[in-house]
Amino acid sequence: MKPKPLLSSCLLVAAILILSGIAPVQAQRDTAVSKDKLVTVLNPAVTEKLAARVPLASRLNSLEGKTVYLVDLNYEGIGGTPVMVEMQAWFARNMPGVKAIYKLKRGNYVEDDTALWKEIAANKGNAAILGVAG
Repeated sequence: MKPKPLLSSCLLVAAILILSGIAPVQAQRDTAVSKDKLVTVLNPAVTEKLAARVPLASRLNSLEGKTVYLVDLNYEGIGGTPVMVEMQAWFARNMPGVKAIYKLKRGNYVEDDTALWKEIAANKGNAAILGVAG
């Protein structure tokens, strides 16, 4: 039995809408909707308000005699990765005049670690390398 062209076209359009994330709306026979069947969603749209702009720090002429913090942002929250430790060893071998301090940020990459930022400021960290690596 050959499908009717109109029915095939409607099915094709419905399939395209569903695959693109737009579900076709079906008329409801019941106008009363149960409260327990409602779903609350959050709007993921980006706000139109821009974040406050903070100027970049001026570039250092040299790292000699400076303190550089190597901060692992703990991207996966698994306790750090060896990349920053390797960078610290590299500084010790190749630039012994640079004090390289390795720190693992608390929490994961989206959580703030104000204690760490205060420590860097209090120890007069001249530079920081923030990284995620695996």
